[in-house]
This record gives sequence, structure tokens and C-alpha cells, in this order.
Amino acid sequence: MSINLRDITNENWLECIFLTTNKEDKHFVCEEFVASNALSLAQSKIQKGWITKAIYSDETIVGFTMYGYCEQYHFFEICRLMIDHKHQGKGYGKTALLQVIEEMRKDANCNEVFLSFEPNNFVAKQLYESIGFEDTSRMVEGEYLYKLPLKGINSSVMTDNCRRGEL
Repeated sequence: MSINLRDITNENWLECIFLTTNKEDKHFVCEEFVASNALSLAQSKIQKGWITKAIYSDETIVGFTMYGYCEQYHFFEICRLMIDHKHQGKGYGKTALLQVIEEMRKDANCNEVFLSFEPNNFVAKQLYESIGFEDTSRMVEGEYLYKLPLKGINSSVMTDNCRRGEL
């Protein structure tokens, strides 16, 4: 399995917006735990600072992520990370998350990464804590806010583990 992040292009944007976490393949503006990819792409064009990427397993698009500097809260954030329902449970989310963190680390101003998730999204909570995200004891728009301090985390260890899909 080779997971990689790729730009959203004229060749893959349509396929990207039709990815869904809905097991019935129904598409909504807001899904159970995440905004749709179409909404996220629109948001990234209106609000500056967001980077959008398609998540690929070899040559198959399996997910989507949006990350960058959040002007509203003044911190670096992984705003969206989703894996299509057909590809969940294969470790793609964890590997992609580690790759996103490595991309964010390249920004000299990024000393910590924030993300948020709904209280009943236990799978996300387990994933984020397994990587080292910590509960800030704050809520943002009804979601738990977690952070990952990047100082003191060895980048080469994370990169090696990211390549292997483990931490």
C-alpha cells in the first residue's frame, strides 16, 4: 500500500467530490462527522490559507484532506480528513494523517497542529490520541479541540513510521 497526497486538479476534482463517508453512497453538504468535499473545496477558495489534497492509495483516490492556517482561530489546523466508506478500516486515515502533519511541519511557523471532532466520533478520538494529539479541554463549535505539539517530536521517526503506515 502506497498512500500519498496529491493536488486537486482538473483530472481528479470530480472524483474527489463524490467520495463519501455515507455507507449508502448518498451525498450531503454535511455528512455525519465531516463537511462534504465539495463544501470543503468551495471553502478553500473563499477562505485563504487552506490547502486541499486528494488522498491516494497507489492510483486509487480514497480520501480527501484540508489543512492550513485557520484565520478564525489563529492556529494551524487539520480542518478535514476523510476516507471514503469503501476504503475505511485499512489504515489509510492514519497514514494520510501522518503525511499531512509532515507537510505542515515544513512551515517554520507551525509549532503545533490543532484539529477538532464531534464528541461521538470515537474512531477519530482513538486515531488522534494514538498519534499523540492531546485534549485541550476546549470545545470549538461543539467539537473537542485537540493539539499535537511538534517540538520535541523527531521528524525522521515520524517520516519513517509514516512510510510504513505506523507510529
